[in-house]
Amino acid sequence: MSGTQAKASPSDIRISNITAAFEQLFPATQMSRANIGKLIGLSRFTTSEVTGEMVDNRILRELGPDNREGRGKRSQVLAIDTDFWRIVSVDLSNPMLVKGALADLSGRIVDRTELPVDHGCSVNDVIDLCRQLISSTPLPTLGIGIAVTGIVEPNGVVRKSVHLGWSELPLKTEVENATGVPVIVGNDTNAALVAERFFGDCSPNSMLISIGRGVGAALCLNDVIIEGSSFTAGEIAHVVVDPNGPICECGKQGCLESFVSGDRLQQRISQDPAARTHILTEAGALLGRVMAIPAGLLDLRDISVYGAPEIVNTQFIDAMENEISRTVTTDYQEAPQIHRCRQGEDLTLRGQATIVIRTLVPTIHERGSLIGEA
Repeated sequence: MSGTQAKASPSDIRISNITAAFEQLFPATQMSRANIGKLIGLSRFTTSEVTGEMVDNRILRELGPDNREGRGKRSQVLAIDTDFWRIVSVDLSNPMLVKGALADLSGRIVDRTELPVDHGCSVNDVIDLCRQLISSTPLPTLGIGIAVTGIVEPNGVVRKSVHLGWSELPLKTEVENATGVPVIVGNDTNAALVAERFFGDCSPNSMLISIGRGVGAALCLNDVIIEGSSFTAGEIAHVVVDPNGPICECGKQGCLESFVSGDRLQQRISQDPAARTHILTEAGALLGRVMAIPAGLLDLRDISVYGAPEIVNTQFIDAMENEISRTVTTDYQEAPQIHRCRQGEDLTLRGQATIVIRTLVPTIHERGSLIGEA
């Protein structure tokens, strides 16, 4: 590691200040300009300059002066401007149904559409949906977010998505070339965790486990989504938890997915409905045992579990929580809280939209022509 740091450029400082101010208000906080400056450590002049530019660029809006008493000029109260920029968000977690939505700068969904793809999803299907959403509003599009199952590299290449049947697909490049709009491609479970972090119950040190056709996880440490050295962090489905277990679709024996995926549990319950409670309790306890080591190792504050309510029910959550508590709790460490994600089916759409917002808002000033034209 180098012992010296490069001096930040004025552009870097500008982006940093915009990011800091925006994070104080996202998704739905109202705050005076003076308080924003105090919280992010900027002078009154710099705060006024930064937030004034953000108002001009339709990132923030002024709500009027604050109601503090005393002498001196009262400070303007600011909030996210939700009436201008729009974000296209696409959820590809279901290989037979492409879900799309328009969101505002607070991450709230304002319009949505779906495209059935009975024979599997293609890149052209994604492009068609994006174009449809872009043309459905007269407002400018900040960016497009696409959430996919599988392994996604930072350059937007889908390295491997088993459920979609994609390998080494340059999805970002293809959609950007077709639409002319910046695109961010990411893992669907990571997107779900971002939504749960900002709109749900997750803390800065948390994990989300998604149980559906397969099993996936996402990890947040100190408010940063962890992707791993090969961008496969959270790919827990095919970790062997019992060498004598059932044969998995991947060909290995005893993978976690072969025990606790939603499809597998539904199949077992349909074969023996009377054993429903036992099956779900057993699955929850197994997942708790598997996740106890990373929960203790990383000192997680909470774990959110997302899945169909008939699978991720009280029995499942209680069994998982009891097992983690039993194995993690010590005199100096508390087990994380386990809770069911309650964000609903828009979880991934809102999360991927939020990733686009937080990534692209700091550079909105580079797109002045769009602001002037609208």
